[in-house]
Amino acid sequence: MFNAGPYDIVQSTPSMLQGNQPACIKHINLQEASGLLDVAYLSTAVPVEVGGEWPVHGVLYGPFKRPLVCLPTQLRKNSPCVNVFYLLDTGAQVCELGPTAFSALGAGAVPPRATLATINGVHCHVNLCAHDGNHPDIPVLGADFLTMMSAVLTVDYKLSTVSLAHS
Repeated sequence: MFNAGPYDIVQSTPSMLQGNQPACIKHINLQEASGLLDVAYLSTAVPVEVGGEWPVHGVLYGPFKRPLVCLPTQLRKNSPCVNVFYLLDTGAQVCELGPTAFSALGAGAVPPRATLATINGVHCHVNLCAHDGNHPDIPVLGADFLTMMSAVLTVDYKLSTVSLAHS
Protein backbone atom coordinates (compact mmCIF):
# COMPACT_ATOMS: atom_id res chain seq x y z
CA MET A 1 0.00 0.00 0.00
CA PHE A 2 1.40 3.39 -0.97
CA ASN A 3 0.17 5.31 2.08
CA ALA A 4 -3.38 5.24 0.74
CA GLY A 5 -6.66 4.76 2.56
CA PRO A 6 -7.22 4.96 6.29
CA TYR A 7 -4.18 2.87 7.07
CA ASP A 8 -1.88 5.69 8.13
CA ILE A 9 -4.32 6.83 10.84
CA VAL A 10 -4.66 4.83 14.04
CA GLN A 11 -5.53 5.50 17.64
CA SER A 12 -2.29 6.45 19.33
CA THR A 13 -1.01 6.84 22.83
CA PRO A 14 0.92 9.84 24.16
CA SER A 15 4.16 7.80 23.98
CA MET A 16 3.73 7.66 20.21
CA LEU A 17 3.75 11.45 19.97
CA GLN A 18 6.60 13.93 20.07
CA GLY A 19 5.10 17.18 21.30
CA ASN A 20 2.03 17.76 19.14
CA GLN A 21 3.41 15.99 16.07
CA PRO A 22 3.06 12.27 15.40
CA ALA A 23 6.33 10.41 15.86
CA CYS A 24 5.44 8.27 12.86
CA ILE A 25 3.27 9.21 9.91
CA LYS A 26 1.24 6.06 10.52
CA HIS A 27 -0.03 7.26 13.90
CA ILE A 28 -2.51 10.04 14.55
CA ASN A 29 -4.30 10.65 17.82
CA LEU A 30 -8.05 11.16 17.35
CA GLN A 31 -8.19 12.97 20.71
CA GLU A 32 -5.79 15.52 19.23
CA ALA A 33 -8.27 16.26 16.41
CA SER A 34 -10.80 17.51 18.98
CA GLY A 35 -9.34 21.01 18.88
CA LEU A 36 -9.65 21.21 15.11
CA LEU A 37 -13.24 19.95 15.09
CA ASP A 38 -14.27 22.06 18.11
CA VAL A 39 -15.73 19.07 19.93
CA ALA A 40 -14.27 16.38 22.17
CA TYR A 41 -13.91 12.93 20.62
CA LEU A 42 -16.66 10.58 21.84
CA SER A 43 -18.26 13.33 23.94
CA THR A 44 -22.02 13.43 24.50
CA ALA A 45 -23.94 14.64 21.46
CA VAL A 46 -27.51 15.75 20.89
CA PRO A 47 -29.41 13.18 18.80
CA VAL A 48 -30.19 14.46 15.31
CA GLU A 49 -33.61 14.18 13.70
CA VAL A 50 -34.11 11.63 10.93
CA GLY A 51 -32.45 12.86 7.76
CA GLY A 52 -29.66 14.64 9.57
CA GLU A 53 -28.24 18.13 9.56
CA TRP A 54 -26.37 19.08 6.40
CA PRO A 55 -23.84 20.17 5.34
CA VAL A 56 -21.30 18.69 7.73
CA HIS A 57 -17.94 20.44 7.96
CA GLY A 58 -14.67 18.76 8.82
CA VAL A 59 -10.93 19.01 8.41
CA LEU A 60 -8.12 17.51 6.42
CA TYR A 61 -6.07 15.93 9.15
CA GLY A 62 -2.67 14.37 9.50
CA PRO A 63 0.38 14.29 7.27
CA PHE A 64 -1.62 12.89 4.36
CA LYS A 65 -4.55 15.29 4.89
CA ARG A 66 -7.23 12.66 5.42
CA PRO A 67 -10.83 13.96 5.47
CA LEU A 68 -12.19 13.75 9.02
CA VAL A 69 -15.71 14.73 10.13
CA CYS A 70 -17.56 14.59 13.43
CA LEU A 71 -21.03 13.06 13.29
CA PRO A 72 -23.46 12.36 16.14
CA THR A 73 -23.92 8.60 16.35
CA GLN A 74 -26.33 6.44 18.30
CA LEU A 75 -26.95 2.67 18.36
CA ARG A 76 -30.46 2.64 19.78
CA LYS A 77 -33.03 5.31 20.53
CA ASN A 78 -32.40 5.12 24.30
CA SER A 79 -28.63 4.62 24.10
CA PRO A 80 -26.07 7.41 24.39
CA CYS A 81 -25.53 9.65 21.39
CA VAL A 82 -21.86 10.57 21.00
CA ASN A 83 -19.65 12.65 18.73
CA VAL A 84 -17.73 10.15 16.60
CA PHE A 85 -14.87 11.28 14.36
CA TYR A 86 -15.11 9.47 11.05
CA LEU A 87 -12.47 9.12 8.42
CA LEU A 88 -14.20 9.61 5.06
CA ASP A 89 -13.00 6.75 2.90
CA THR A 90 -14.66 6.50 -0.51
CA GLY A 91 -12.69 3.28 -1.07
CA ALA A 92 -14.22 1.56 1.96
CA GLN A 93 -17.36 -0.33 1.04
CA VAL A 94 -19.00 -0.06 4.47
CA CYS A 95 -18.97 2.05 7.62
CA GLU A 96 -16.93 0.75 10.52
CA LEU A 97 -16.64 1.51 14.23
CA GLY A 98 -13.94 0.30 16.58
CA PRO A 99 -14.34 -1.12 20.08
CA THR A 100 -13.73 2.27 21.72
CA ALA A 101 -16.62 3.88 19.82
CA PHE A 102 -18.92 0.90 20.43
CA SER A 103 -18.18 1.14 24.15
CA ALA A 104 -18.88 4.91 24.21
CA LEU A 105 -22.17 4.21 22.40
CA GLY A 106 -23.26 1.92 25.24
CA ALA A 107 -23.02 -1.33 23.28
CA GLY A 108 -22.04 -3.36 26.33
CA ALA A 109 -20.54 -6.11 24.21
CA VAL A 110 -19.05 -5.32 20.83
CA PRO A 111 -21.35 -6.77 18.17
CA PRO A 112 -19.74 -9.66 16.25
CA ARG A 113 -21.39 -8.65 12.96
CA ALA A 114 -22.95 -5.60 11.32
CA THR A 115 -25.38 -3.69 13.48
CA LEU A 116 -27.68 -0.77 12.81
CA ALA A 117 -26.61 2.69 13.95
CA THR A 118 -27.94 6.19 13.42
CA ILE A 119 -25.21 8.42 12.00
CA ASN A 120 -26.20 12.09 11.75
CA GLY A 121 -29.86 11.07 11.72
CA VAL A 122 -29.37 8.41 9.02
CA HIS A 123 -29.92 4.71 9.73
CA CYS A 124 -26.93 2.75 8.48
CA HIS A 125 -25.27 -0.60 9.07
CA VAL A 126 -21.85 -0.47 10.71
CA ASN A 127 -19.27 -3.21 11.00
CA LEU A 128 -16.64 -3.72 13.66
CA CYS A 129 -13.16 -2.72 12.48
CA ALA A 130 -11.02 -5.83 12.12
CA HIS A 131 -9.00 -6.15 15.34
CA ASP A 132 -6.01 -7.39 13.37
CA GLY A 133 -6.48 -4.92 10.51
CA ASN A 134 -4.63 -1.74 9.67
CA HIS A 135 -7.13 0.50 11.48
CA PRO A 136 -8.53 -1.54 14.38
CA ASP A 137 -10.07 1.41 16.24
CA ILE A 138 -10.62 4.15 13.64
CA PRO A 139 -14.25 4.87 12.67
CA VAL A 140 -14.69 4.89 8.89
CA LEU A 141 -17.52 6.51 6.96
CA GLY A 142 -17.72 4.29 3.91
CA ALA A 143 -19.18 4.36 0.43
CA ASP A 144 -22.43 2.72 1.59
CA PHE A 145 -23.34 5.78 3.68
CA LEU A 146 -22.04 8.26 1.12
CA THR A 147 -23.98 6.57 -1.70
CA MET A 148 -27.18 6.25 0.33
CA MET A 149 -27.03 9.99 1.09
CA SER A 150 -26.05 10.95 -2.49
CA ALA A 151 -23.29 12.82 -0.70
CA VAL A 152 -21.29 15.63 -2.25
CA LEU A 153 -17.80 15.88 -0.79
CA THR A 154 -15.98 19.18 -1.20
CA VAL A 155 -12.29 19.32 -0.30
CA ASP A 156 -10.35 22.56 0.12
CA TYR A 157 -6.66 21.73 0.39
CA LYS A 158 -5.70 25.38 0.82
CA LEU A 159 -7.85 25.76 3.95
CA SER A 160 -7.50 22.08 5.00
CA THR A 161 -11.28 21.71 5.25
CA VAL A 162 -13.93 19.35 3.97
CA SER A 163 -17.66 19.73 3.57
CA LEU A 164 -20.10 16.85 3.20
CA ALA A 165 -23.50 17.78 1.78
CA HIS A 166 -26.62 15.75 1.06
CA SER A 167 -27.94 16.18 -2.47
